Amino acid sequence: MAGTEELIEIPSEIGDGGEPLLPKKEKKPHEKGITFRDFDHVKDFEDLVRTIVTLCDGDEQERLREMEDWIIKNEGTWVLPEGFNTFLGSVFHKPDWPSEGRIAMMRLLSYGAEQDDIVLILHMDRKDHIVMNYAQQFDRLPIGEQESLAMLFCNLFETASASEWLLYISEWDAPGGGLPISNIRVTTKVAVNALLGDTPALVDYGSALMANLATKEVFDDVCSELAMAILQFFQGKPPEEQVFRCMKALGKFCSIASREVPQLVKMIGPEPSKFSGMSPRVDELIQPIMARLAAVPMF
Repeated sequence: MAGTEELIEIPSEIGDGGEPLLPKKEKKPHEKGITFRDFDHVKDFEDLVRTIVTLCDGDEQERLREMEDWIIKNEGTWVLPEGFNTFLGSVFHKPDWPSEGRIAMMRLLSYGAEQDDIVLILHMDRKDHIVMNYAQQFDRLPIGEQESLAMLFCNLFETASASEWLLYISEWDAPGGGLPISNIRVTTKVAVNALLGDTPALVDYGSALMANLATKEVFDDVCSELAMAILQFFQGKPPEEQVFRCMKALGKFCSIASREVPQLVKMIGPEPSKFSGMSPRVDELIQPIMARLAAVPMF
């Protein structure tokens, strides 16, 4: 569906006063994020069917047939009805449905995120927040689900509309109580927990998410939270590719939250100069950050 990106968009969220609930900053042209395209989508669909088909009622089995039209026959998300959202809820939230089914579903969504029309699935979920309520549990999910979810969030940066959906700031009540949540809060949680995760795949997805978020205009408090995770990550000895992604993100966050983030770097450490000499491209990113640190007082 090349060339249709401008035609398939989620309308901006509207608040009670009629104002859009997106960050009120000038939009830049979409910069495609770091994505992961190593899929066997036919096998993933077969895995989904194999793990859940016996648990599905008649309507849910019809959703599987419609998914086959979307994923296997490449007919687009237009073939999915409004009821698909309810089916997603069963896959993600029914405790007696297997983890393997959730992993397969997320891989299929990640595969489909290459196309602009993935935004239609996200649009269906604007009221019930099925995907985001599931993602909010990130730190309590099995590792396999964490990895698949982090990859999905990375791949949603393929298109402008899907990536903007990740940044929505309107709030809803968290299931079971607690502080209200929003898309950007959940996205931040996924990025932080993935970067500091327990497997190489999680860390790889987390560093990619940091780099992807740095292509957007996010609020100062989000920059600070992401920057603190990067600084904790920098306490170790990460490989050059991940240092490059995170250093680039840290530089962007320093430019947005031009006082708070440099102060965090000076207070928490390590200084970016720790990675001087790692590679020419990392050195290029370190220099402007160090200049910002020198210009910002501690208090």
